[in-house]
Amino acid sequence: MSPTPTPSSARSGFTGLTFNGVVKEYDGNVAVSEVDLEIRAGETTALVGPSGCGKSTLLRLAVGLIEPDRGQVAFDGRTLTASQWEKARRRIGYVIQEGGLFPHLCARDNTMLMARQLGWDAERCQRRATELAALVQLPPELLDRYPLELSGGQRQRVSLMRALFLDPELLLLDEPLGALDPMIRYELQHELREIFRALGKTVVLVTHDLPEAAYLSDRMVLIRAGQVIQDGAPSELIESPADPFVRDFVQAQRGLADGSCD
Repeated sequence: MSPTPTPSSARSGFTGLTFNGVVKEYDGNVAVSEVDLEIRAGETTALVGPSGCGKSTLLRLAVGLIEPDRGQVAFDGRTLTASQWEKARRRIGYVIQEGGLFPHLCARDNTMLMARQLGWDAERCQRRATELAALVQLPPELLDRYPLELSGGQRQRVSLMRALFLDPELLLLDEPLGALDPMIRYELQHELREIFRALGKTVVLVTHDLPEAAYLSDRMVLIRAGQVIQDGAPSELIESPADPFVRDFVQAQRGLADGSCD
């Protein structure tokens, strides 16, 4: 796939996202513990780690769906209060697990929902939907179908269109390919990487799949029990693990990939 980059309306000089000493607890259980992490502008950063380690919690903190119990989350250099997050979210695209499309809306209406709320006219909405359908390789005739009439891969394409509709500066994806069968997942991994490269956006991807993270990202952050264990290029985690947990996580992923239980 070779998508054609489109002019971006994103503000120039976007500085990224920063977690400063962030702590989040649920009923006394620590989900995120004293996390200091800078998401650099223009990079694709993968948050990896076992289930329940805090990856998705960091994404929800990043988009302002939940607030930290301690510490701050800064977006584009500013620590935002709860009242300011609504405006900031217009600059963030968010793809949740399994897409999260509204079943009573066709694919086209799902993608246009926020733009219509913001007062975009019909012609502008249609033009953007057509542009994004070409980018994610979704046949235009499928835009009039409802989510239940689409395959899993098609629904994920629609979810990505919705996240990109307002041309956000930051794109967050929470296990976007986790529910797909292996062949569709393989195809979409390639397409996502090409889209990330074409658009040049700041991307944070949550996955427990190390090969997927290495393929899609410039940088990987391995998390365990709510803490950052190692942060670096994919090759660093694979070739120079910081501690035994990193080594074991990498080896377990390799075992799954080659079918070995050793």
